[in-house]
Amino acid sequence: TLIGVASMKASTTELTMAGNLRQASITFQAAEAGLRDAENQLTNNPLSIPDYALSENEVEPDYFARATWQDETKKSRTSAASLDAMHLAANPEYIIKSLGTWNPDAGVSEIDPGFSGYGQTSTERKIEYFRISARGYGATLNTFRTVQSFYGRKSQ
Repeated sequence: TLIGVASMKASTTELTMAGNLRQASITFQAAEAGLRDAENQLTNNPLSIPDYALSENEVEPDYFARATWQDETKKSRTSAASLDAMHLAANPEYIIKSLGTWNPDAGVSEIDPGFSGYGQTSTERKIEYFRISARGYGATLNTFRTVQSFYGRKSQ
């Protein structure tokens, strides 16, 4: 009897661990979908910075606080990514922050990535940099993953 109880407890623990691993995977995939959606927003609108993006002068929010994602100023956007099959508590959300523009030909900017233009000859070629923060949810709003990426796009 003691061996049976011990094996049942081990099975229950293994099921819990497998469920937690599944939720971790789902939240990561959802957050990645939010990053891709934000990158698509920037790629499809190459001549403008979204009006909901944080400017380079705005204070960084606490990306791990739930209030940041429920802010009344609507700096976060809900991703349009279709993840219905994953049974998420909410669609992924993202925040875009502008980090400034860098002209590799001039070799100077507000952001200095630490390398020169490597001899390019064109003028007025600029790269706009953004940091994208995304939050993906699992089966409940209490299971989430927050990820960030840096994105650069060429501008004329």
